[in-house]
Amino acid sequence: METNQTREELIQDVIERELVMFLNTKNLGGPASCQENPDMFRHWRWMVFSVLSDEYIASYKDDLIEAERVGRNLMTEKYARMDNLIPCVSPNMEKVRKITATERVWMQELFQEFPLLFPQSLARFDMYFPAEMETLSERSLDLYQACVDKALRSGENLARKRYVNFYARMGLGTLEELEARRREKLHQS
Repeated sequence: METNQTREELIQDVIERELVMFLNTKNLGGPASCQENPDMFRHWRWMVFSVLSDEYIASYKDDLIEAERVGRNLMTEKYARMDNLIPCVSPNMEKVRKITATERVWMQELFQEFPLLFPQSLARFDMYFPAEMETLSERSLDLYQACVDKALRSGENLARKRYVNFYARMGLGTLEELEARRREKLHQS
């Protein structure tokens, strides 16, 4: 990480590089609705990076810079992989599977703990998350795995932590408060 760049600046730099790629991703049916809301893209991507190490974020920034240099669009590749339009681009699918398995368990725990806040199934996660992991360099995969391993050692659930950070940043309250509000609304109807 550049010594003159704070963690927040590093995250913002990465997000802006991703956003350029995201906005240049062509969809079969024209621009996706999420492409018309760059601010929400920034919030969601900040949430992802909020729980990951500076080392990982800096390595991923290097991945983005290298992709820019050689004319790759990592966002296009991610979405093409989600739709199975291109073959796997990962240097190490074993690492992708290992990371995905842990993140999937964390998401499942989150869905079970907060079923009204997260009523969706894991189908979207199963498409999206591995496709994102497949675009990472070997170094970034190793550093992501280190973040996962550290969380496992300390008993943390990174998926839960991401949403805690996101809702706090948006000023919406805790996961428990949001679930209780949804439960209350359900009982009022």
